[in-house]
Amino acid sequence: MGKVIKYIALALLFAAAAFGINYLITYAKIGAGYNAKLACSCHFISGRTIDDISKNDLYAVPLSRQSVDEANKIVTSKVFGLVSRSAMYRPDVGCILIGDDEKSIADIPSIKVSFPASELQDSILPAIQKEKLNQILARNIVPGTGSRALLVLKDGKIVGEQYADGYDKSTPLIGWSMTKSITNAMIGILVRDGILNIENNGLFEEWKKDGRRDITIDDLLRMSSGLDFEEDYSKVSDATKMLFLENSAGKYALKSPLKFTPGKEFYYSSGTSNILQELIRNTFTEQKYYLEFPYRRLFSKLGMTSALMETDASGTFVGSSFMFATARDWAKFGQLYVMDGIWNGEQILPPDWVSYSSKVTQDSDGEYAAHFWTYPRKDGLPEDSFLMDGYEGQFVLIIPSSRLVIVRLGCTTPEDQFDEASYFKSISDLFL
Repeated sequence: MGKVIKYIALALLFAAAAFGINYLITYAKIGAGYNAKLACSCHFISGRTIDDISKNDLYAVPLSRQSVDEANKIVTSKVFGLVSRSAMYRPDVGCILIGDDEKSIADIPSIKVSFPASELQDSILPAIQKEKLNQILARNIVPGTGSRALLVLKDGKIVGEQYADGYDKSTPLIGWSMTKSITNAMIGILVRDGILNIENNGLFEEWKKDGRRDITIDDLLRMSSGLDFEEDYSKVSDATKMLFLENSAGKYALKSPLKFTPGKEFYYSSGTSNILQELIRNTFTEQKYYLEFPYRRLFSKLGMTSALMETDASGTFVGSSFMFATARDWAKFGQLYVMDGIWNGEQILPPDWVSYSSKVTQDSDGEYAAHFWTYPRKDGLPEDSFLMDGYEGQFVLIIPSSRLVIVRLGCTTPEDQFDEASYFKSISDLFL
């Protein structure tokens, strides 16, 4: 009996070791994928050097080395000296992680939608108000805050704007989860077209065989789908595998089983945003039309010429996380919601879409609406305030009653000190 126990113990030990090694390799693959993807985008879209990106943006994955092939527009990251991943840049769809089949990236249809920029105008504030605003911006742009771009719109005009060294009004910067609000607008346009309805259910064939048939578009927008999806970026999780291992983010998230009754439990999940992008893609007869959709129906209307939504290797927008735009273009998008979905007299979004999008979601503790956040209201901001919020401190605060849009873009590391609540409140109070 003693030998049997010993053999069992050894078997368990080997199994645990194998599991640990496999987990470590998977973790390293995700880390290398994160580094390659981010470095590729920041280099080819934002125009930054690989050394600058490695030093200031890739702190979350240590012991890595990045290299760039300028001719083929490929960035490779090697982690722990063992695992390497590469991402390839295409001007129309951004940087895409190269999987087992590099040809799949080449198979994504090319798109080209050109349109004129819509220039934001400056506005002059009273001297004392202008001085106070400049002081707020100045103390939130210094080294140690992680801020790279600060901008304030009042009545659709720029009243304050400052940039960190190395960045300016023409630098596209990543929005991370602010991209979810772009997905909200894409759904809104299709609702206005009569193609979608937020109460639609039975959204996918693979969902019609079980309880997922009851999930509505509204449930997905409000992060109340009930799907079992782990949103944890510190480990190997559904979120990290979806973004940095899978060729199709949406199709991966679609496989999530049901954990709660749809519409009853709030749980923030990037998977739901990519499921919505799969839904949007399914409304188009050709992939090319889908890829052109946000440019023709949204960015061109607002003159957001810097906006670039990136796809995964399947050619579907990663609507949870991957979009770049300048601070001015992010501000224009916020201004669309200040204006109740109207731009230059044209109703881009449904007439009630802004009200719907900013209405608090049940059981979210007053913090979330429909792919926008509402927690700034807890910090003493106006009751109609709502927020686009992305990883590392990407923010666009929208206050329709004050006709204000407040932007902050950057890379807030654990060492940086940036207090978004104070930043928003101090600026908002200037315009009460």
